[in-house]
Amino acid sequence: MDISFPALQSINDAVNLQFNNQLWAAPGIYKKFSFDASSTGAAEVYPRLDMIPGLREWVGERVVNWLTQETFTIKNKTFEGTIGVKREDIEDDKFGLLSPVAAQLGENAGHLPDLLVAQLLINGHTTLGVDGQNFFDLAHANYTNAGAATTIANYMAGSGNPSWYLIDTTKVLKPFIYQTRRPFKLIPKFSLEAENVFWADEFIWGVDGRANAGYGLWQLAYKSDAPLTVANLLTARTTMATWRRPDGAPMGINGNLLVVPTALYAQARAYCENELLPPGDPLATGSYVGNDFKGLASALENVWLN
Repeated sequence: MDISFPALQSINDAVNLQFNNQLWAAPGIYKKFSFDASSTGAAEVYPRLDMIPGLREWVGERVVNWLTQETFTIKNKTFEGTIGVKREDIEDDKFGLLSPVAAQLGENAGHLPDLLVAQLLINGHTTLGVDGQNFFDLAHANYTNAGAATTIANYMAGSGNPSWYLIDTTKVLKPFIYQTRRPFKLIPKFSLEAENVFWADEFIWGVDGRANAGYGLWQLAYKSDAPLTVANLLTARTTMATWRRPDGAPMGINGNLLVVPTALYAQARAYCENELLPPGDPLATGSYVGNDFKGLASALENVWLN
């Protein structure tokens, strides 16, 4: 192949097309239960919106609930991926893998938010959230209907079982945040005058971007390391429904999305969709019984939890 600008431009166009196609084709599982935020600096500061009470009867002057009293910060990180091909391979027409590799780079960039948010789910019972407790914890601050302080759990301990998660996706805010500072973009270094071509005799394409994920409202997510059973699902859902604001007003939490790894997906779908529980289920005791969890949530397979 003749190494000329038109020929190199044609190769670069093909590489960009494959990258962009896969970047935008990524399904984005995280979007179903995370808040997408734009970032304008090295980090973003978010207010503790869970501390805001509900509406009150207007008696006397207004009561101001300052958003800046307690905050949490998510710092952006820079991510990159780079591929290269020797000039001799271009000359000898041996660059057939360049396009699929570029497509894989695009797919990797598109799935990075899923991977980052999945890590938040997996590590949430050992990682601090915005209230100073582990995000999934046995003793988060809660309130009675009279506004008295108490505690509550959004974590069910267990061992030897794949973890599962019940999430409320109906609110404006979400339990997880993915923020983008600089979208991922493919940058070519393929000019014949580029230093990498002159010194190393290779053409390079690199993708980079700035982003990060962090925890939002712990009240909207519940993690269990105990077996996935109807009884445990109902316990998780009922517990979430009892979370209250500091003034005692209910938060109206509705655990409507059951997020599971592949190993639990068939079982999760059965609990969410089937009218009856089969023999062998802990509640079935040898015969089919009614499924009390049917219709209360939908099941979502998250392969990034595997």
